[in-house]
Amino acid sequence: MKPRTSIFLLPLATFSGLLSGCTKSEPTDIVVLPTESALKVDLPPDLLKTLTDPDATQPNRPETFSAGGTTFRFRELGPESGFSFTRFDDMRGQRRILEVNGGGAGMIDFDLDGRLDVFMTNGCRLPLAEDQRETPGKLFRNQGQMKFSDCSESSTLMQYGFACGCAVADTNEDGFEELYVTSVRGNQFWVNNGDGTFSEVSSTTKTTGGLWGSSAAFADLNGDRNLDLYIANYLDVSDVNPKLCPEPKSPDRHVACTPAMFTGLPDTLYLSNGDGSWVDASSSIVRGEFDGKALGVAVSDLNLDGTPEVFVANDGQPNFLLKVEPAGSSVGSVPNVRITDIGVAANVALNDEGLAQANMGVAVEDFDRDGLRDIFVTHFYRETNTLYRNSSVNDLLLFEDATRRSELGLPSLNHLGFGASSADIDNDGWNDLIVANGHLEDRTWFDKDQPYRMTTQVFQNRKDGTFREVSNGSGEYFQKPRLGRAVATGDLDRDGRSDVVISNQLDPSVILQNETPSGAKSLVLRLIGTSCSRTPIGVRVTVKGSQPVAWQELIGGGSFQSANANELHIGGLPDQPVDLDIHWPDGAKETLTAITPGTWIIQQSSHHVRLTE
Repeated sequence: MKPRTSIFLLPLATFSGLLSGCTKSEPTDIVVLPTESALKVDLPPDLLKTLTDPDATQPNRPETFSAGGTTFRFRELGPESGFSFTRFDDMRGQRRILEVNGGGAGMIDFDLDGRLDVFMTNGCRLPLAEDQRETPGKLFRNQGQMKFSDCSESSTLMQYGFACGCAVADTNEDGFEELYVTSVRGNQFWVNNGDGTFSEVSSTTKTTGGLWGSSAAFADLNGDRNLDLYIANYLDVSDVNPKLCPEPKSPDRHVACTPAMFTGLPDTLYLSNGDGSWVDASSSIVRGEFDGKALGVAVSDLNLDGTPEVFVANDGQPNFLLKVEPAGSSVGSVPNVRITDIGVAANVALNDEGLAQANMGVAVEDFDRDGLRDIFVTHFYRETNTLYRNSSVNDLLLFEDATRRSELGLPSLNHLGFGASSADIDNDGWNDLIVANGHLEDRTWFDKDQPYRMTTQVFQNRKDGTFREVSNGSGEYFQKPRLGRAVATGDLDRDGRSDVVISNQLDPSVILQNETPSGAKSLVLRLIGTSCSRTPIGVRVTVKGSQPVAWQELIGGGSFQSANANELHIGGLPDQPVDLDIHWPDGAKETLTAITPGTWIIQQSSHHVRLTE
């Protein structure tokens, strides 16, 4: 593991160096589709009845989808905030599948000033070409008081090409977070130089990939205390000869080709050796007879046995739940891993009807506060989102489809969900849900009831295993339909409440400031590992003596193509000191006493510093 180095902040450097990007001509691969009637979605006659019948153990709640009584309040930041970004996906009306997934959002304190900054990935003209520099990604520096400045050029973080998702972590142990960006035909690894600038090193680190990378997650998967990198890859497509699906009756003469018409790609695993170099260990991932069509990924110790599991959301195919074990061998000098898919055995590969859904965004959270992480997954229009409740016992990983019992099914039926994030919006100690929605194409020409733009949804945790949608009462932003894609959460203004960044297509992306009133207090914890990885993915913090248990785990990945803040948020606390039990990823345990509500930096086996009241 690389020794720790001292931290110095220097003035921002000027822009230097360019990366690959994108051009114009576009041959096509034509596919003839069935008539429009084959595209119209019809529900089985008993589906609505099935969805509206609550589980026998839960009372019928007529107010479930009413906004009445909610105190949730979000305010959309305006131009005065300095945040302004609209993603470019080169949408030309041909409905190329590369156009529809949009981009990701990431929260990263790149300059180590204690405030979370915001990064937005961007696309470009297709097909890809190295001379295209028109639509870079954007890095916005948080100046405090919800004011932001575009520092992409001064930080030299000029992301070109058709980028999709991102992941954030301090991979070289110098105190500054790096940024990994997934893309079409070549990912980018931006190393933080510690002086306000970045350097792109994917070629020298051999982490370019070259497939269609969607979401990504950092985590120590082989137990050597260095962060590894899991990349969820999507479809085998061509940006030069895109597959098109003509439809004469469509206003633009095309419809979107379904993902079922494309071949899935194997995911990628890079193991870190701790000195800045990485080893491709993708062959260690043992699966079934097919490659996934991965869109979401999250890493968590789901049965609390000290080793992480990797959940992969596959589009239209069974999800993976990858069990990670030491392999007893090495790849060069790097300890190898043995990874097997136990998704079917653990009951997260399919829904309770035995069907593979259009799995996209992932939120991993202990929604019922029983001490185990549950898994929430977003899906396609006229499919319900799915909640897998963790019912694992000891080392046996097992989940149950709790979608109907949780009452999350019906309100998602007429939406197409992408990004999903759990956050304790009102600081009551129970995590809620935010889901960004939007269709892949405008189908109103043949089905007027099937919307294109859709509203973002907010679900309040009722504390009894059920949720209610409270979108209508949560702020003006949730009233207007958009093409929502990515969601990232974190406390941007350091007031102890989780704020939200949402990446949209066609419309501007947004920052939503959480202004929800709350009588309870919260802890926002940034943890720093010393004997484990400095960004301690997998660390667990529990409020000592809390009933039901109040705890959080630092998850790798999550949402859709996005990076939530590498911080833990624990709400529902009294306005008085509490004691914390910390379980570090390397097995070390410690207890901190008399920690008052606020924002803290906690270093393993060392000291802790309070940043806010």
